[in-house]
Amino acid sequence: MRAQQRGSDRFADLVAWIDGHLDADLSVEALAARACLSPRHFSRRFGAVFGCSPAAYVEDARMAEARRRLTRGATTLDSLAAAVGYGGGDVFRRAFERRFGIGPRQYRERFGSGAQSAA
Repeated sequence: MRAQQRGSDRFADLVAWIDGHLDADLSVEALAARACLSPRHFSRRFGAVFGCSPAAYVEDARMAEARRRLTRGATTLDSLAAAVGYGGGDVFRRAFERRFGIGPRQYRERFGSGAQSAA
């Protein structure tokens, strides 16, 4: 039980680090190195703890932060994309549309702070 607890603690620390470094290299290989595990073992253990792949967790975290930032401010989409770890605005836009069924600009217009004051 104690070894399992240490493993969960290791992932809790890693998840906190991921959430604070969304613009970093968050590939399975990089995350496995941070956790001092092989990529294959890391992926299996991460899936057992969180019920999803590391890539799915990272995409969820990036998209959640993108949604928060879109509703808050007037940052450009390219700078927002870079801040949440996407190489460019087009890649980010496609990922956002695939996830939410709406483009980031339309999301900002609908749910941003300016939209609430206009309503």
